[in-house]
Amino acid sequence: MSMGIRAQSYAKHVRQATSSWVFYLLVAAFVVGLVFVHPPLIFQGDTDTARNYLNTIVSSLSTILALCISIILVAIQMTAGNYTHRVLDFFVRLPYNASLFLVFLITIMHSFLLMAKIREPERDPLTLPLQSEMSADLILVFICFLSLLLYMYAVVQLLKPERIIQLILREYDTAVRASRWLSALENVEQICDIVKRAASVNDSLTGTYGLMKMQEIAAKLPVPVGEGEEVLAVHRSFLNQWGEIVGVTVKEKETGITYVALDALYEQGCLYLESNSYVPAQEVVQMYRNIVFSHLLPEGQEYYAETVALRLYRLAAIAVQSTERGQQFAVRTWEVILACGENCFRLGKGYPTLFAGFLMVDEICTLFEGVCDTAFYERALLTYFSLWKAFAAVADRKDVAAWARWWSQQQWHDALRQHGRSLAMALAEHQGRQELVVTLRYLLPESADPPADETALQTIWPTLFDGIPFATNGMPGGSDSLANFCGGGSAAENRL
Repeated sequence: MSMGIRAQSYAKHVRQATSSWVFYLLVAAFVVGLVFVHPPLIFQGDTDTARNYLNTIVSSLSTILALCISIILVAIQMTAGNYTHRVLDFFVRLPYNASLFLVFLITIMHSFLLMAKIREPERDPLTLPLQSEMSADLILVFICFLSLLLYMYAVVQLLKPERIIQLILREYDTAVRASRWLSALENVEQICDIVKRAASVNDSLTGTYGLMKMQEIAAKLPVPVGEGEEVLAVHRSFLNQWGEIVGVTVKEKETGITYVALDALYEQGCLYLESNSYVPAQEVVQMYRNIVFSHLLPEGQEYYAETVALRLYRLAAIAVQSTERGQQFAVRTWEVILACGENCFRLGKGYPTLFAGFLMVDEICTLFEGVCDTAFYERALLTYFSLWKAFAAVADRKDVAAWARWWSQQQWHDALRQHGRSLAMALAEHQGRQELVVTLRYLLPESADPPADETALQTIWPTLFDGIPFATNGMPGGSDSLANFCGGGSAAENRL
């Protein structure tokens, strides 16, 4: 194991050394020196040919180099405008710059010096030293063009968004190892800018790649336990950036990147809960809430709210199976789902899959099972049926029938099954939806078990029923008893 770590560390140091501009400068100097020391005698022309050749080489190399640099700068400017200004910094620090300019500079200056050395009359043969230097100059010209091709390839690779993200990640790793969290935050924001600009131009591949890389580095961060830790600011930055990305993608209707960002938030929340780190986990829940209220509902894309609700339910289901702190987190998360669902239903945007996403998911069973024998049961019951109350105000009979069938198929304990039936029917009556009462009575028959303890109902009743106390609930048929209301059916049916 230690040998593998040492090998990885050694390979990393080698990569860092070979990616330095000093390394490329030394390699270029070594190659040029080798050409001057052992040049092959390939130039066989006379003085006139040498002068023409040198004039052409000096002007051609200067023109080609200037033209290539101009084209590259235009391409870099376009890339910087599309993604990030950091591409200019990376171009300036490109290690190939040193080797290319060194080879071109030496070749051009050497050609000038050779022109000054040739003093023989026209068409006279060159002396052996000049012939050797002309041969070296020919080799240098060949190296110049080869270097230019490699340089252009390196610049093209640099302009790819994936390569830019990799270079930013390299700086991020360096900052994290040195515990320079502010610099690390700047790198995260730069990747986020690339993803947002990719979304604005419908570049799903770049946006998805950037999000996946952000998710990978976020998963490797130390998980903060409480407030005050410096690394918590980095985690918050990741969450905020993902929220901003969702805002851009929702506005641009870039579905693929939106789902990847929502999944990234969920995976990060799972990581926090597995580490029992509830402070950043609560930040994830609040970010989901902000996404719904700040982006999804204003943009009229409430169907994404179903996806948000499902991920929040899953986070709550993970937390409820742990400690009391986890159960408290689960109930708070459920209350966030309530706030999102009420607004979706109130806007008249309800449709069957949206109702199912908020009221009929498997994780609800896990949540009730986790809090049924705890102090959070009443709060959970109030939260779920507050959402059901908003549902009853806008739902059709077929929607309520779908919920009733789902409720009857779940393995609830007896008290919860009776409480759920009673509250659903009473809320439908309270909302003036007599047709829903009839539907519920047929699909949720009265239990043959002894009546459940109504203490929990008495506690939450005034809140659910707009201040009406439990003992005087104003039930149809003139009965003040909840059991009588839920068992009888003639009054509501006759009114229909």
